[in-house]
Amino acid sequence: MNKALQRELKLFFLIPKNIYLPISIFGIIFVIFLVLDLDNSLNYASSFIASFITIFIISENSFKDDHINGYLEQKLCEGGISVLIFYLMAKWITNLFFVFTPIAAISLVFQGHEISIKLFGIYVIMLSTLYFFFNLGSAISLKRNNSLNALLIIPLLIPFIILVKGIFVDGQFEPNFWFLFAYFIFASSFIFYTILEVLKIQSR
Repeated sequence: MNKALQRELKLFFLIPKNIYLPISIFGIIFVIFLVLDLDNSLNYASSFIASFITIFIISENSFKDDHINGYLEQKLCEGGISVLIFYLMAKWITNLFFVFTPIAAISLVFQGHEISIKLFGIYVIMLSTLYFFFNLGSAISLKRNNSLNALLIIPLLIPFIILVKGIFVDGQFEPNFWFLFAYFIFASSFIFYTILEVLKIQSR
């Protein structure tokens, strides 16, 4: 796990676009909505759409380079699925601290919400759930090189979007939070496992 995390951190910091691209994309889209001076009730939609597009874009190439240079195939030969688990976890942890955390903080500040650990945690859970789903789309489109395949998983996110709206717009934390948390568990377990299996098939 340590080696996988060290590798992801090096890739993140040694490639400049990995540092500035996510926050830049989010910032530009979010600023556009702010300039439009939409109603306060739409601040949630502004940050969600910006987050949605940002994570979709950064997830598009999650596995492409590692597939092209044979890294995924090498890891499967070395240790199979167990090695890929550490590989995926390292990617998520890196994005969690250096992409999702800043986005969550910026979103809450500009939405006018009272900053709290609870809301911050909910936002990070929301972003992580999106990340797992879009990574599934990225894995599916690995060989066909068609990012539109990632859009196939969007219908699965419709209940998720409704839950997030219930929390941030309607202010109904209960029971929406627990359903959202269940969706995150689903994404970080079943979707995570599905990504592993798809990568295994794609790397043969």
